[in-house]
Amino acid sequence: MTAGYLPAAVAFGVAAREAGLSVFEAVFMAATVYSGASQFALVGLISSGAPALVAGVSALLLSLRHVLYGPALAPSLRYIRGWRVGVVAYGLTDEIFAVALGRLRQRQANFGWMMGLEAAAWVPWLSGIAAGAIAGAAITKKAPVVAPALSFALPALFVALLVSLIPSDSRARMSGNRLASVGAILAAGTVAAGFYFAGQESWGVLAAGVAGPVAGVCLKRWGNRGR
Repeated sequence: MTAGYLPAAVAFGVAAREAGLSVFEAVFMAATVYSGASQFALVGLISSGAPALVAGVSALLLSLRHVLYGPALAPSLRYIRGWRVGVVAYGLTDEIFAVALGRLRQRQANFGWMMGLEAAAWVPWLSGIAAGAIAGAAITKKAPVVAPALSFALPALFVALLVSLIPSDSRARMSGNRLASVGAILAAGTVAAGFYFAGQESWGVLAAGVAGPVAGVCLKRWGNRGR
């Protein structure tokens, strides 16, 4: 997971500098917003001269999917109380959610375990952004073919994590869980790709976040009805 964060973080650092942000501003945005999709959207809107209100609302809409993560993990995190809940919520990214969901199917999690998992993402994310903001532009000028690969690293990491969560036991096959998981991934990927080729990649994250779960729920119900 750490290796997947670094290329995307470097890409954001480069994009932030090209949008006119300083190294400090790029790292500060990453530490406060801490959402890859929202950060890239903000940088794009800033570079296009969009009003601050439009940029803020867009970032908020792109981050609404995080509201679904807490309830999904809450049964396995019920021993974490007080201020620790806020700390865990701050570090709960898409990739952390995917890893934690797979792990917490078998065990409860304590605060230390969640902090270790989230630190493995937070540290390389901010470090990579700082590196990209300082020296990334020089790298992409010398090797321009690297730039598209950098921006695709984070989505590729998340897709790989989703695939690893597909149930493989016979009971899952009978209940339709596998069909639902595969369908959700395909629906989200198709919608995201459609928005990307239409030049609306920022909104594609939000649309895919809705299309995936809806497709998964519908397919799971259809599979259980067939059984």
